[in-house]
Amino acid sequence: MTRISSTAPDDRATGRPAGRAGPVRGGPPAGWPATPPPYSLASVDNALRLIHALDERGELRVFEAAELLGVARSTAHRLLSTLTFRGFATQRGDSHVYRPGPALVDAGLRALGRLDLRQVARPQLRALSEDTGETVHLVVLEGNGARFVDGVESPQPLRVGLRVGMVLPAHATAAGKSILAALPPERVRDLYPRGVQALTDRTLGSLDDIQRHLTTVAQTGYATNHGESADDVAAVGVVIRDQARQPVGGLALAAPAERLLPPRIPLIAQRMHRAAHTISGHLVPGNTL
Repeated sequence: MTRISSTAPDDRATGRPAGRAGPVRGGPPAGWPATPPPYSLASVDNALRLIHALDERGELRVFEAAELLGVARSTAHRLLSTLTFRGFATQRGDSHVYRPGPALVDAGLRALGRLDLRQVARPQLRALSEDTGETVHLVVLEGNGARFVDGVESPQPLRVGLRVGMVLPAHATAAGKSILAALPPERVRDLYPRGVQALTDRTLGSLDDIQRHLTTVAQTGYATNHGESADDVAAVGVVIRDQARQPVGGLALAAPAERLLPPRIPLIAQRMHRAAHTISGHLVPGNTL
């Protein structure tokens, strides 16, 4: 079997922590290149620099933004107004002071939530992989996609490789289906405004097929994937819920189809439910995806 391998580059620039007082100084944030690449768009680069400054300082005035970017105040004002329109900044009353907006705050909370979920789930991923001898992943929902955010690979010569960093259609993965099955049907329908993507000839091919299948998953308590995301690969998935019983992620166990036969699946699902329950019990309220 061909190993599936993927790594997710960390595309977030990390800079030196900055205080929230004092003047804004020109130049790129610490850790950023001194000059942008030749293919960059100046307006996009400037907007990202303002987002970074808002995140670090907590507030930004128009003249400070202009000084930071080396542009006219009218240009800085237009950029900040656009960020405000998109929710990345808010304006304090009628003043020229801007603060981080809900979109920026939400992005930070989601990042913290994902980190918390990974940290809590990691020991269970290792234990589950050791117990079963198979590859195990932690998955979260992104739109109608399933993102593989962590995993432990099987030590067996014939195995399914890690998919960490990959995003696949949620309805084509066991963990993705387990998360979708925990959502209200109308919310699932809203996730597919442009139709359904198929990866193999076994992938669920329509929204009606997906919703009928999810009803079965909800009744069974776990989801399966038999060649729906990749040929000759089978998987089992269970949902992870937070302390309010809302779905925040899923566990997936994947193996060569010849090794993950039907008689084995209920016992594996039972072991996965125990792992998911343990993860749920250790999640910090309000700090999950």
